[in-house]
Amino acid sequence: MRIIGTVRILGILAAIAFVSQVGLAVAAEESKQEKKAKSDPATAQPGGGIQSNKAKASESPRLTKGRSCSGATPKIKKITPDEGKAGDKVTIAGEHFGEPGCVSMVSFGPGSPAKFTQVDDRIITVTVPAGKKGMELLIVTGFTGEDSKPFLRK
Repeated sequence: MRIIGTVRILGILAAIAFVSQVGLAVAAEESKQEKKAKSDPATAQPGGGIQSNKAKASESPRLTKGRSCSGATPKIKKITPDEGKAGDKVTIAGEHFGEPGCVSMVSFGPGSPAKFTQVDDRIITVTVPAGKKGMELLIVTGFTGEDSKPFLRK
């Protein structure tokens, strides 16, 4: 019995040591990437998806330091109208969008970002971009995640 207890304790200690080492390695890698990004901002970061030469949300003049972005995932409640053609204006009502500047992207399906204005924590207005006709997911990407609802592009 005593040996089994000792083995369990050693196993737990080994697991803690492993997790600590992994955490330190991750922190060191993140620190390296931050230093590299500061010295060369054009460098692509892992996990960044498609890179663009357009301004990033964090560089937006609308987004200032001290901005209060919601900690909850954005939630779309209603899209008005829920169908339209390129150039039509659509209103997205929901919650947890954060203050204006906290929503980084609104898109109609993958690869179809749209021009939008975040009015407040609950309202976004968006212009339907040109694209393939049919059912698409209208996606709102916020500070802490994204939500989507179906939209019929005519």
